Amino acid sequence: MSHADLGALALLAEVPSDAVRGNADVTAIARLTDAPEDLRTLEAYCATSSLRRAADLLHLHHSSVARRLELIGKTLGFERTEPAGLLRAGLALTAWRLLDG
Repeated sequence: MSHADLGALALLAEVPSDAVRGNADVTAIARLTDAPEDLRTLEAYCATSSLRRAADLLHLHHSSVARRLELIGKTLGFERTEPAGLLRAGLALTAWRLLDG
């Protein structure tokens, strides 16, 4: 994803790196990097806002994606299936990507 494609989310790039690194949601996303399939699952879910569409993107059964998301939710420490949780996860992913370069 390029900086230009972020639109208003590019404002996150103006947040000091130390503040981003210290954010609990971004730290939780960073922990997911040890399990790339979990990171891809969360990215697909955030991109589609749908369990079944994420499963289609990942070429998995929706029950497999649901189980992964349940475990990911425990790592994140917040409910990612609610609209606010989905937004939080998406913002944390974007902030983490901006740090990662």
